[in-house]
Amino acid sequence: MTLRAVILNDTSTRYHHGCARVMRLLVEGLERHGLSVTARSPARHDWAADAGFLDAMRAAQVIVVNGEGTLHHGRPAGARLLEVADHPARRATPLALVNALWQDNPESWSAPLSRFDLIAARDSESARVMAGAAGRDARWLPDLSLSAPAHVAPLPRHGVIVGDSVKPGPRRVLGRAATRLDAATLVPTKTLNGGPWRFAPARAALAAAWYGGLSLPPLEMPATEAAYLDRIARARLHLTGRFHAVCLSMLTETPFLALGSNASKIERLLADAGLGPSRLLPPEALAEPPGEAPFTEDEVQAIRRFREMAQDRAEALFADIAALARRNA
Repeated sequence: MTLRAVILNDTSTRYHHGCARVMRLLVEGLERHGLSVTARSPARHDWAADAGFLDAMRAAQVIVVNGEGTLHHGRPAGARLLEVADHPARRATPLALVNALWQDNPESWSAPLSRFDLIAARDSESARVMAGAAGRDARWLPDLSLSAPAHVAPLPRHGVIVGDSVKPGPRRVLGRAATRLDAATLVPTKTLNGGPWRFAPARAALAAAWYGGLSLPPLEMPATEAAYLDRIARARLHLTGRFHAVCLSMLTETPFLALGSNASKIERLLADAGLGPSRLLPPEALAEPPGEAPFTEDEVQAIRRFREMAQDRAEALFADIAALARRNA
């Protein structure tokens, strides 16, 4: 019998290389353990009104919810994900919440969370709070973007790449910092693959709008996850405000400095990885941006241990989700 899984909150549709990598590795991990992913509901999609998805859910042996960066500050999108716990199409199908951030959510979210059969956070603080809210165990493992090697060739490092932020303020700070650096290139985590963005004038207009400034360095938009990882791996330093940009910098052992995001996701990542807060900067620190910030040997070793843990715990997670499905077969 084929074991079927469906996934809610497919973030690969959000045009971010980190999200695309998370979803690819999640699907590959489930398939490696004998599950066939028969339907995926995109992020922000009204899955409860999607008859095709609901039919796939009824036929599935396990329902996987990709928490990623959705379950914080009581956001409506997070509430809609948790509604699956009580939806009639769920029936008694096991529920697995994976790769979840959990921060500053209302008490009313505790009841649906408690009905998940498996809860896996992407940071230790989220796991602690979710365990208290659900009244049951919650495991944690690093973000799934770290659950497989980068597969990039060692290359000489040169220059600074400057990423972006989900928040306009930090994004403008990063843009101003880029203008003050020699050999800087704008390389956002966000990507647009349409034809117009392949031409320099269009890219310059996009950069001016996205970073809120003029006279910016060149904007590069790697078309694929592999190309983005390769670009990070060739940089001497990565300045960013994106969580997944920090994850992929760790993956390629590229020194980074980060601004805070719209939740405590980067702070928690650095703490869990054993790096401490020194690589998280206040915006004013980029008024005179550094051209390099090399890792210490202790940082390199901490990152390698963190990646190894991510791979081991992810494989255990996929095996446990498959076991839930087999019990429901």
